[in-house]
Amino acid sequence: MAKYQVVTKKGLGQNFLADANILRKIVDAAELTAADVVLEIGTGVGALTIALAQAAGQVISVETDRTLAPLLAEVLAGWDNVQLVFGDILKHDPAALLPSAAINPKVVANLPYYITTPIIFHLLESTVQWQRLVFLVQKEVADRMVSPPGNKVYGALSVMIQSYCRVELVGVVPPTVFIPRPKVHSAIVKLTPQPRNFSPETARCFSLIVRTVFSSRRKNLYNSLRRIFPQLGGEANVMEALDILGFDPQQRGETLSPTEFYALADYCGKKLNGLSKTEAIYRKEDEDELYQPEQRTT
Repeated sequence: MAKYQVVTKKGLGQNFLADANILRKIVDAAELTAADVVLEIGTGVGALTIALAQAAGQVISVETDRTLAPLLAEVLAGWDNVQLVFGDILKHDPAALLPSAAINPKVVANLPYYITTPIIFHLLESTVQWQRLVFLVQKEVADRMVSPPGNKVYGALSVMIQSYCRVELVGVVPPTVFIPRPKVHSAIVKLTPQPRNFSPETARCFSLIVRTVFSSRRKNLYNSLRRIFPQLGGEANVMEALDILGFDPQQRGETLSPTEFYALADYCGKKLNGLSKTEAIYRKEDEDELYQPEQRTT
């Protein structure tokens, strides 16, 4: 790194992984074969990229920091199965980055802490049918991803991730394996996407309900949802849904499981499909980002 005067950039959340055992654990979690196409996000100095190239058939690695180009040109020389793309993953359609012949590709990434959630949902909401996604993330975020209802860290991220995927915590990673060292522990998580049949209206209702409920944790379901009654087809429609599904309007929203959130959204979504545009109020701001980026600590 010194040869190329590489300086880690705090603004890009750069913490380069420098431990062969952790690299191996990440690759093992992805269960790679020579037939696999892998999308890596955050090439860094290429350590994980090479580990992936050794196990997979093809690696497409996306890196936002163009100052790493000279170093990566040398490090990745001779790895003909690696394609390096410079750019912001959030500005790329993941499907366009992959070869058209790729079947059920995989994602492996050491994600910048400050932008973990937007990247994960950018991938999950793409048209790509991922087989598996393995991420190295801040442990606090991993805990939220795997949390069951009733846990103090259970929140919008827990519901959304678990609605899309089966989530597994693979292992905890100490700060000592990174350059520079962050002040927090990290964790390896494995996501296995599950079939989902979200209609456009159900998907919109789902994200709106989840965001609203967890923005007012101490309120019961009725009081949490009342401010979005118009977007859900009206108070009568929501109360009917709660009654049919057996949910107590006085219970706190964060007690609902991901499956129960989906059931509520699906009921409201199906009802909305039968309403006219004048009956169901739609607002563009309801489709704003569900989460604010995590604050990275180094």
